[in-house]
Amino acid sequence: MKINTGELSLLLQEASALSNKQNWTKHDERRNAFLLAAISAVKEGASLQDIEREHHNEYERRNGLEITNFGRSALTRDQLTEARAYQAFIKHAPKTVVEFRDMTEGAPMLSQIGTYSNLGYFVPTGFMQTLFAAMKKHDALFDDDVATVIRTSHGRVINVPTAGDTENAASVIGEAGSQTSVDIDATGHAPLAVYSYNTRRYVLSLEAIDDLEASFTAAQLFGRFSADALARGIGRDLVTGNGTNKPLGLVPALIALGVTPVTCSGSAGNTGGAETGANSIGTADFALAYQALDAAYLGSDKCRWLMNLNTLGKLMQIVDKYGRPIINFVTGAPSILGIPIAICPSMDNIGASAHPVVLGDCSFWATRLTVDDLTGLKIYKDAPGLIEQGNFGLRSFVRAGGALLYTDTSSPCPFVLMQNHS
Repeated sequence: MKINTGELSLLLQEASALSNKQNWTKHDERRNAFLLAAISAVKEGASLQDIEREHHNEYERRNGLEITNFGRSALTRDQLTEARAYQAFIKHAPKTVVEFRDMTEGAPMLSQIGTYSNLGYFVPTGFMQTLFAAMKKHDALFDDDVATVIRTSHGRVINVPTAGDTENAASVIGEAGSQTSVDIDATGHAPLAVYSYNTRRYVLSLEAIDDLEASFTAAQLFGRFSADALARGIGRDLVTGNGTNKPLGLVPALIALGVTPVTCSGSAGNTGGAETGANSIGTADFALAYQALDAAYLGSDKCRWLMNLNTLGKLMQIVDKYGRPIINFVTGAPSILGIPIAICPSMDNIGASAHPVVLGDCSFWATRLTVDDLTGLKIYKDAPGLIEQGNFGLRSFVRAGGALLYTDTSSPCPFVLMQNHS
């Protein structure tokens, strides 16, 4: 027997609050009787939904009414609870006389019946309890398995300590020989700030939210789209942001440090064609980039090639002189020279003077996200143009930033930038 402790806790809290009330009405007496019976039933493993259904049917039987046949909702208990919470929320706001929907639902039977064949005029259109939404890839530097993701409860600038001591190496000394002390060659820090990001405002009518139990809850629907929009917007700035009121992205940061890029010679050596370094990348170019990255970084579990999908698609068409493709697939994931490829849609396409590929240890890139009471889903009721029309809005806020964790330019850089010829 499994007891739903959440439902039991809610019933006990309501019963406790009711018991503290000094003067009971007839309604309070009936409610108390229901709560005591419900608490006992939930302890025996019953669900609150079944109890409320039976309580409603008992009322109908006492009053000689027809018993309601309740259909089982396709939503989970948590989804039903969320939908009811939103419905309770809107009951405190005024409604317009005429129902107004910002998202026009239309008449499904009129708009969809014509697309079918051999159906009658009054055949109802069904509704599938799953949303199939269009998707678009976000940049990999937003992901924990690629970059170093730091989550904080505040938005104050934090300094990530950095150090470099590759200039010093151990040496042999003679017995009882003199020794000298040497400090760490270079210490520093990378300031990691956050910037505010928000989604567009998503407007719903009070009536639409009241009807959502039959389909999707508002938070689920909006949360799915807003999370995707935030990830794409933030990820773009982590890769190519110019540092003006936004993060200085990875590629601009490497350029600002004066990191010497690997200039591509092109894929003519693979194909025997007329491709140049201005319009292609070949096997020899990836070999040079691999050679330019220190072996200590190549051994990192977060070492990645970063490129967009268009670049990857072009590389998949190139083979070496033995007919072998540049791109290999290890356990279904694309890789080059044994290094996995991470997709960053914001990277340049292959083209003259472009920077289409980065190779490096992405643990040396820090992505920061602020998780506090000021971020997340916000509900607007009093904004102009909303409540007086029977609407309210949803919008998500996130504070995010990023920084390159490399300050000792005399040590090997953890990233190699590949650049097409001009």
